[in-house]
Parts: sequence; structure tokens; C-alpha cells
Amino acid sequence: MKRFGDRRDGKKVRDIHGMQNILIDFKPNRCDSAVYMNSKIDMTNFVKFMDKKKKEIEGLTYYHGIVDVMAKTLYTRPYMNRFIAGRTMYMHNTVELAQTIKVEFAEDSLEALMVIKIDPEDTLLDISRKTKEKVDTIRQKKMEGKGNANGAADMLGKLPKFLRVPVVGFLKWLDSHGWLPKSITEDNLYYSSAILSNIGTFKVGAIYHNLTNFGTASSLITFGEIKKEDNGRYYMEMGATIDERIADGFYFCKALKLIEYIFDTPELMLKPAGEHVDYPENRK
Repeated sequence: MKRFGDRRDGKKVRDIHGMQNILIDFKPNRCDSAVYMNSKIDMTNFVKFMDKKKKEIEGLTYYHGIVDVMAKTLYTRPYMNRFIAGRTMYMHNTVELAQTIKVEFAEDSLEALMVIKIDPEDTLLDISRKTKEKVDTIRQKKMEGKGNANGAADMLGKLPKFLRVPVVGFLKWLDSHGWLPKSITEDNLYYSSAILSNIGTFKVGAIYHNLTNFGTASSLITFGEIKKEDNGRYYMEMGATIDERIADGFYFCKALKLIEYIFDTPELMLKPAGEHVDYPENRK
């Protein structure tokens, strides 16, 4: 039930410590509150599992599995699904993961924004289906010159500077109050639980990418190439930029360990995304 102080896209967090509010006052901007985490993750079990499932599920990719792992992490570690707006902490109403996609499979192709809503009952099969359907829909709309946030951004970007700057300023003011129309926030990667970037497709490692003060995404996570090393095992670099105001360092580390655990126990992806994952505390 929506209460006074809640937003359309999130509920106000009312049980936070006073020190968290002070931290928000000291660091009112998301870009000033970024912390960085990195990990080299053993993907051997994940690769074996996904290679088997790819024979059973048409169009399944490693990236679909990565999305599943991140969704499970957000459901099990819900503080990672928080965001700060207008110096107030909120919890997203849903789990939505964002990325950019190429409209066409060409180097000079335009990019489009894509946001996938992951429901608690979704499994790997559902996430694969949703992702493929969304990609097809966005590419079709983009080719036709349609789209929500994509089209709005294109139109705004073509305005002359003397008009564009005040318009963007007004939009930022609406953003801080949660009053932007749905036509702008829908399919907008900045209005998501987390932004994912699969740069492994370019055969490179993970990078650290900046957050933005606009929108509600409190983390941006990049995934590097999955590579087989001399010991015969597969590894992947992961780099995460996170708004430190949504939780403490201990919570972030537990979330990172959970991600590593799910990749190492890929059978969990056959279970619903919203099902709590019990991470063994004594696991090395």
C-alpha cells in the first residue's frame, strides 16, 4: 500500500539510522558517493551448466545467466535495490535490470536503452525469453523511429543549447521529486535497479563506469570476457560502481560473495529469482 512520502517507483525507507541520513546530507549527490568493487570470478561451473542448457533452450546466452544471477542477488540482498533521491532513501518497487543494445549488428549502429523487469517467480527460461522479446521489440521500434526514453532523448538532444540546458534542468528538478512522466522513465536505463554492461562481447576485461545523479540506478556493473586460463578453469572479471549511501561496506561484500556463490552453484538459476539464496557463511 502506498503511503505518504512514497514515490511511483519506490517506497520511502523509514527505518534507517540517523547516521545514514547525515551521510546523505554530507554527500547529497550519487556521483560523489561512489565506491568501487572488483572480483575475478571462477565461472567454470557456470560455463558447464550454461553450455548444457543452451542445447535445451533456443537462443540462450551466457548474458541471460548473468542477468539471472544479478536478479537473485537483488532479491536476496534487497538493500542493493535502494536508491537516494531528494536526500531521501527509497526502495524500488520492482527489480529491473538495464543495459544498452545495438539496433543493428554493425559497429556504427545506434544504441538503444533496454530495461528488463524480473518478477520473483521468473527463472532462467523466463529471463531468456523476456530479454529476447524486449531486444526484438526495441530494435523494431528503433528502426521505425519510435520508442519511449530513447525517442525522448533523441528529440531533446537535437534542441539548440539555449533551449536544451533549461529543459534538462527542469527535468532534473522533476527527477529529484519523482515527478517525471512515465513516458520518460519507462525503458530508461537510469531508472532501474542496476545498470549492467556486458563488455566481454568486445573481448576485454571489466571496467569501472561512473554513476549519474539522474535517475534511480544505484549501481553499475560491468562484466568482462569469460576466458579459459592455463589451469583449465574459466574466469571472468567483474567491476562494480555502487552508491555507498544505500548500505554499508559489509553488506556490499556479502552481496559480492553471494554473486560468486551463485555463479559457482548455477543450479540455483533453475529456481525462481525471488527465492532467497542461503549463502554458506563458512564458504571460502
